[in-house]
Amino acid sequence: NPSYRPLSLHLIFFPALTPSLAFPHFFTFIIHQEPAMEDTQSFRLIGKLDIENIPLDNVNGQNIIYWEDIKEVFPGVKYVKNGERTVTKMRDSHQNRIEPHRIKHCPKVVLEVVLSPMSITNPGFEGTVLHKLDGLHDQGDMTQRIAQEVWELAKQMNDRLILIQRKTEAILTQNYELLEYTIPRLFIVLPEMSTSWDPKTMLRTKFRLHFICECGEHTRASGSKIPHHLHLANHEGYVVNKPTEFFKKYGPFLTLMLEMIKVGTSIAGHVVPALASLKVVDILDSAQSTIDSVTSKVIEGVDYSLKYLEESRTLIQKSDGVDVDGNERMPQQDLATYFAGVEGLEGADLRQLGSYLSTNSSDNLLGNLYRMTTNDGHVKWVCLHHYRAGYQEAHTQKLRDVVKLARGVFDEQLGSIKVTLNSSFAAAEFLEAISKAKAGIYDLDITFGWNCSRTDLEAFEKALKLSSVSILRLDLHRFQASIASNMFSTFTRYEILVRIIEHTNMKMIHIVLSKDFVKLSSLQPKRSSHLHKLSFEMTPRASDFQVLVKSLKTNYPLTTLNLENNSIGKEGALALSEALKTNTTLMTLTLGNNSIEREGALALSEALKTNTTLTTLDLKYNSIGNEGALALTNVSKASGCIIET
Repeated sequence: NPSYRPLSLHLIFFPALTPSLAFPHFFTFIIHQEPAMEDTQSFRLIGKLDIENIPLDNVNGQNIIYWEDIKEVFPGVKYVKNGERTVTKMRDSHQNRIEPHRIKHCPKVVLEVVLSPMSITNPGFEGTVLHKLDGLHDQGDMTQRIAQEVWELAKQMNDRLILIQRKTEAILTQNYELLEYTIPRLFIVLPEMSTSWDPKTMLRTKFRLHFICECGEHTRASGSKIPHHLHLANHEGYVVNKPTEFFKKYGPFLTLMLEMIKVGTSIAGHVVPALASLKVVDILDSAQSTIDSVTSKVIEGVDYSLKYLEESRTLIQKSDGVDVDGNERMPQQDLATYFAGVEGLEGADLRQLGSYLSTNSSDNLLGNLYRMTTNDGHVKWVCLHHYRAGYQEAHTQKLRDVVKLARGVFDEQLGSIKVTLNSSFAAAEFLEAISKAKAGIYDLDITFGWNCSRTDLEAFEKALKLSSVSILRLDLHRFQASIASNMFSTFTRYEILVRIIEHTNMKMIHIVLSKDFVKLSSLQPKRSSHLHKLSFEMTPRASDFQVLVKSLKTNYPLTTLNLENNSIGKEGALALSEALKTNTTLMTLTLGNNSIEREGALALSEALKTNTTLTTLDLKYNSIGNEGALALTNVSKASGCIIET
């Protein structure tokens, strides 16, 4: 048993009963065991799971843990708990604390460590608690009433910090899909003007929203000389133009973020230094701005914003008829209710953020932050310094040059590229650059504008595997039928596209197909659960019309279909109508100049009575007549489909 240790070993010899038996004689081991003595005490930070074992010291036959040893493992430790009980420091017979301070060993339990606040920037609730606790330590003896009061204050402060810490951890460890994370998710608000707190003027205060750089271990490259802790983005911020509605919607989230910035924390690879630990400067201009600097205006602004939120909650409670003392903080139970739904902002909350802010039409609401993906596939928004630290700048510069040469657009903040490649050589340069850069390219809109070869498409597929692209728009409509048919077997040209679709890092794919990819059933991937959206767009040949109609009946994800000038006639319109009755994927259908006439228009109007997916139908130049036009007008009003005749 590994929890026991040997105490003694007895060897008992029994002489052989038969003289003819030679030595060695038979013997038996009898082993006595007793429980092994523990040589460490287990600790963990309250609210955490990770356990630290601190070696015991034996003094006068008693196992103890020196307080200094605890402080080395848990800097800022205030006291230690064993369940609901506080583990007190040991005292002598005169009730004086024994020097150096120590606590008794508590066998077979894990003690919980409670930390002091990391910063106290102004007197108030926390200051009162610490002052009274210090008085308790210095005087050594206090009345039971005062001791109980101090304990309650300390417990309230500690419970508040634990609640804020847990909620903050939930926010910082929340992972978002790229599609839900179109703007930065961490932010605070600060008053525009540095002013002292006055509840009478609070409603006239103007605030600005400031985003936070989400740097951390994921941006720390070997040899990096800049700090990698969360900090405010280098941006003037955005004016909050609907403060009442804004604070009502985002108040709990803002309170947590402001407390995090003020007090500091360290969670899941993210470090937030307390404001008091940063270098305070008068201004932060481009010459002296550093990540380890903060202005006194920011420190004062954080306190002001917290007081504003506290006062706003009080006013709301009073308006609801609740008897509230405006000079006291929200009780712990009410605070827990206030924070109950805060686990980070959902995609819809982030998308609505812009409606509360004053921005220019050209402002993309990013606050000078850049989107990047960690090695674990998690999306983060970081400042330019940490963006460059997280990626290899030389390779990123090469990618910039290649995109510029192709007259494309590279938006580094959003991690998107839009480019048209007109030769095999241009494609080879681009694919090599995007494979090596790893510069957070998530959204790629690429057009192959030449008669590409099998080698070109295979190289593209391999480059995608090495990149971080998860949103792809691939335009292949310029393939020439004769060249493509010669260079690709039917199986090969479909197989390469299927492999692209099956890449597990892909979330959204839209492919504009050439006339040689009409057999949509051959583009069916074996696995596609990783995809949020898969869609195709095509302009087929007239000879492939019947094959296409069969594909529409199978609901393959074709979203845009252009059959303009294909002479499908009213018979073709009737076939399409039957397919549309069961199709749930096609959204845009162009049938201009196809001679579908009145019968075709009536058939399509009947199909639209059951089809709820089609949003745009182009029927120009089809001689549908008054009866056909009226039928389509009526169904358009009922279904919401936009019909052009």
